[in-house]
Amino acid sequence: MSAPLVFDRAHYANMTGDDHALQLEIIELFRGQVAAWRGVLTPETPADAWRAAAHTLKGSARGIGLWVLAEACEKAEGASEGADIAASLADVRAALAAALEALDAFVSKPA
Repeated sequence: MSAPLVFDRAHYANMTGDDHALQLEIIELFRGQVAAWRGVLTPETPADAWRAAAHTLKGSARGIGLWVLAEACEKAEGASEGADIAASLADVRAALAAALEALDAFVSKPA
């Protein structure tokens, strides 16, 4: 089994009808969502808040084709102990950074 993709461009093209203007608009909406939720993805934040952020990001990531981020968010949602929560949220933040980097690359070179 192959590793999940950071950004599945074929999935994204399919979900957007390969409409580049729409793709850019969705990426900007996603970035806005990230800006709103990124700060709560820490173990110091109340669990209901970071779980809501992880859940929201998971859904958005799946729609865009950010599989590694979606997988990390799903794992974090299921975390229940201190060290597990901290590690899972660190994984989400790392996957989020990789996802944003992949989206930046797409915006600068869409083909």
